[in-house]
Amino acid sequence: MYYYIYDNYLVEKKYQPVISKIESRLTDLGINGKIIRMSVFKNLSKSLNEDIAKGIKTIVVVGNDQTLNQSINLIDNLNLPIGLIPIGPNNNIASIMGIPEGEAACNILSSRNILPIKLGIINKKYLFISYLEMMSDGVYINCDDNYYINIENRKDIITISNIYYGEYEDKLPIKNNTNYLNLIIKNQIKGLFKAKKESFSHFKAKKIHINGDKSIPILIMDEKRIIKTPIKIEIAKQTINLIVGKNRKI
Repeated sequence: MYYYIYDNYLVEKKYQPVISKIESRLTDLGINGKIIRMSVFKNLSKSLNEDIAKGIKTIVVVGNDQTLNQSINLIDNLNLPIGLIPIGPNNNIASIMGIPEGEAACNILSSRNILPIKLGIINKKYLFISYLEMMSDGVYINCDDNYYINIENRKDIITISNIYYGEYEDKLPIKNNTNYLNLIIKNQIKGLFKAKKESFSHFKAKKIHINGDKSIPILIMDEKRIIKTPIKIEIAKQTINLIVGKNRKI
């Protein structure tokens, strides 16, 4: 049995034509199933996991990067295959995984080419499949309980990733879906009469401890979270079995 999680934004009228095509194609392929919609007004995690216990075999996320990231934090049994049907903007993960947008993604789903994807986890509670960013103001970093990173500039940008698709992608030798996290520090230096100069520091670690004098705003896929220090970010024990395309980039 297939189980489809639709994001809230898909109720907008402009998405209805593509939704209709997707649902028709899923029926043709014989992989249609139950649909549940994200809502802040109901306990999606409870109903989702109750249905999984009844014998769901595949979960499909219909939406974008943020939908996928939110969904993996709702699912208790991450051993199930997870599919992705991208619709609309902010679908970088789908692009990396070789999954086309809209109706064409149904064929990828039907092929069931599965790739285990390693996840990051924050404070052993919040999983992520992408990268997070924070400012360096008042932040102290320890990697693998082995060495400290001293950050002098309070306006540096700290990025920690397990799968990265941002602005440093072509500037640094970043490898995705490995047994370590990428830690990138972007230093921005502005001279008195000169334009900003940028430099990058790149580290690899399995565990990253972040401490500071106050709670830290962290941006994960356009979702802002305020997290109290100390913060521990590491490779999670859980992986997800993502259904991917042949043209994936990792």
